[in-house]
Amino acid sequence: MLQEKVASTHEGVRRLGFSSKIWRCLERSERLKFNLHVPDWAELSLLLDEARISMEIAPNTVIREIIRRNPDTVRIARQEGATHDDNGIVALLPLTTEGAAALIDGSLNGAAPDPRWITPRGEQPQAIYVWLIYMPGSFGRMLTAFADALEPFLRSPIPVFSKAVNDHSKRLQRTSGFMKAADVYPGCPEELLVVLPERHQPAPKPQLDVSVARNIEDIFQVFSVRSATYMAEQFCLYAEEFDGNDFCSTHWLGRVDGDAAGCIRARFFGDFAKIERLAVRAEYRNSRLAYQLVRAAIDHCRRKGYRTLYGHSRLDLQRFWQIFGFRPIEGRPLLDFANVKYAEMRLDLPPGSNTISLNDDPMKILRPEGAWDAPGPFEALPTADNPLRQALIQSRTRTVRQASIVA
Repeated sequence: MLQEKVASTHEGVRRLGFSSKIWRCLERSERLKFNLHVPDWAELSLLLDEARISMEIAPNTVIREIIRRNPDTVRIARQEGATHDDNGIVALLPLTTEGAAALIDGSLNGAAPDPRWITPRGEQPQAIYVWLIYMPGSFGRMLTAFADALEPFLRSPIPVFSKAVNDHSKRLQRTSGFMKAADVYPGCPEELLVVLPERHQPAPKPQLDVSVARNIEDIFQVFSVRSATYMAEQFCLYAEEFDGNDFCSTHWLGRVDGDAAGCIRARFFGDFAKIERLAVRAEYRNSRLAYQLVRAAIDHCRRKGYRTLYGHSRLDLQRFWQIFGFRPIEGRPLLDFANVKYAEMRLDLPPGSNTISLNDDPMKILRPEGAWDAPGPFEALPTADNPLRQALIQSRTRTVRQASIVA
């Protein structure tokens, strides 16, 4: 349970990786001590209305629900003898394991967090999310209140997350020791920041790689990824997943630290290309691999001169495809196949600046699919000055009317 006054040692806070600037500010702010108080709703409501003038804040109904779940989440910071105008708010969300995972994968909505993701009073959270810091004037003046609010939740070292509301806030937090959470938790929202327990070593950033599947080993890896996703998770029949189109398609294989992790394919028609069979194994879905796979396929199709891309989106994934510019095709009914509902989507592309065309060097057109900017096998091996090869061609190749074809 949160106490109204916490010892100034802040032992738990000091185990976090804040910068020395924080400790200097904390020592100075002790002289202008702000104490935490259980909020009276009338006073809190007034302060929330004032804060909404300069920032976006969750509705009062949501805040009251969170307070009911854990009364220690929201506190008023008040300096003894000060007026109402000097009061502030410190609101922290102590997150369960599920809540911490939702914050990291981007599904936690700060305007309406799920109360089930908030630990009840007295339980140890897995992470803290700084929901709101509101203090007219300098943040340094209420730093002790922020530290006092954090301290009771830090019986064990846990990460503290935050998001900056503006550029000034971002600079302040970065100089205070917060770092980009994506550097530690791949795939999390770009704007999320984190300060870690001081002994925590950030996990190495995984190496993502996307390339055209060029040989049978690559294709086997593509098939293994799709089996582990569509067949194992969406319960496709074999005949549905391996539909007879794989050997008339271009496939891309995505790897995470060298391990086959994702794939996508494209089929090419007269005036459009179809993007399909995007799959990423479950253990790699917190990475950015899906985005890289889609980008690779789009760029490839644009390079081949296609201006229209078409695809089928599972209903719950339409927003994902809209990130790349795909839009539902108006007036078309939903598709229902393999026991799943899909929507038809279309992407219209602007002309590419480096489209492969008949005006290109013919040797460039001979190069491997998708590798048009590097010399291909016909350019890399010396052939014109190979006397043995020339002699064999001359003596053993049957030609029409005995024409000479030797280069």
